[in-house]
Amino acid sequence: MAIHGKMRPLSRYLKDYKHAQSHCSHCGKVLDRMALVFRGQIINKEAIARMDQLIDEPVWLKLQTELTALCRFCSDIYCNTHPTYFDIMAFKQYLFQQTEMNPSTIREYVVRLRRLDDILTANNFCASEREVASWHDLLRDALPDTGTNNYRIALRKYDQFLDWKAA
Repeated sequence: MAIHGKMRPLSRYLKDYKHAQSHCSHCGKVLDRMALVFRGQIINKEAIARMDQLIDEPVWLKLQTELTALCRFCSDIYCNTHPTYFDIMAFKQYLFQQTEMNPSTIREYVVRLRRLDDILTANNFCASEREVASWHDLLRDALPDTGTNNYRIALRKYDQFLDWKAA
């Protein structure tokens, strides 16, 4: 009979892990509130509390590699956004790391781009058209009347991101 190490509830391991995290693993922001993500799904505190199966240290070490600590903003994008036309996660990361924008401005640009992606998806916008013209020309008629300039500003920032990425 094999001797196993100390067994603890999975919930205890998860709570300890959560409390040990100090920075978002994606944007590096200091965590005041965080989301714990396992295999692409957010695990809320109620779900953690129900995870009472006993596991040992080796099992925990394996599971831990599939956990990610994210700030609320990154977790929302990572888990709830499935963009078709824009690389929103990379764009957000670019804004955090390569610009001097404050987080609320970055959030606005990302939200606009997410909404724009939704508009393009709803209108069955042909992605191949993007390669022969600029976003601004192609979207002239697709953008909603309100806030058109805000979308265009976000697109200009996205174009800057694409130029930076290509360099």
